[in-house]
Amino acid sequence: VALPTLVVILGMGLWQLRPAGAGRQAVPADGPDASAHPSASPSASSRPAGVTTAWRLSFDADFSGSRLNTSVWATCYPWMDVASGCTNFGNSDELEWYLPSQDMVSGGVLHLVAERTPTLGQTHEGAPKEYYCRSGMVTTYPNFRFEYGYLQVVARIPLATGLWPALWLAASNQQWPPEIDILEHWGTNTHTAGVYFHPVGAAELAVHPATANLSVGWHTFGLYWTPSKLAWFIDGREVMSADQQLLHQSMYFIANLADYRLPQSGTGCVGTLLIRSVKVWQP
Repeated sequence: VALPTLVVILGMGLWQLRPAGAGRQAVPADGPDASAHPSASPSASSRPAGVTTAWRLSFDADFSGSRLNTSVWATCYPWMDVASGCTNFGNSDELEWYLPSQDMVSGGVLHLVAERTPTLGQTHEGAPKEYYCRSGMVTTYPNFRFEYGYLQVVARIPLATGLWPALWLAASNQQWPPEIDILEHWGTNTHTAGVYFHPVGAAELAVHPATANLSVGWHTFGLYWTPSKLAWFIDGREVMSADQQLLHQSMYFIANLADYRLPQSGTGCVGTLLIRSVKVWQP
């Protein structure tokens, strides 16, 4: 299914929009039928296929207790990690202001909650600005950055008007590119998921794989990263791979729930991105 025109020009790139039509379409990796549904509750502790016992578990974040562990997680981008909140100024189509209060923990699950509530934030220049809505995000920037490994996220992706959830890696040196998008999703259509790779000095790779309904049950999203290969997985199925223009630098993980719906529509920015675990194995 073709993506809406608005979606094609959007990207989670830091401080910069991804130009329309700039990338080349990658060929999806071979695998089982894309419509196959995962188990209702995949094991959050299971070792992914291909990750041998020689690889150590270097990051293992669950969400026990009743509040976010801020010794592990930051609630804003590193250039603006403050209690008053933040947004991704590089994407003018984003309408949300991120607040720590929208990151909630209960039942062993992280809830990143989008609410259509006008919220005072600021512009890139520091001037006051009212944003259409508020939402939640987390990053591992202060406490965990890594080079090479297998990242696995167990999550439930919201399908709702205007929502733009993303699971991705950004560069620890805060430069863009590179960027690795483990998953992006837009709106209510179950066929608008995408995985992307933005290398340095080369065109992007992109695949829009057919998936099960990612808002039903728990799903696993994986990234295999070695000096010679990148591979993206959804529910254990490889959906894209790359063996050129690879990354050899430190990256950090981000999960966020953005909104791209135009304010005059009177809809959008209502929903929750659920994350049960985030793990990284390294050789």
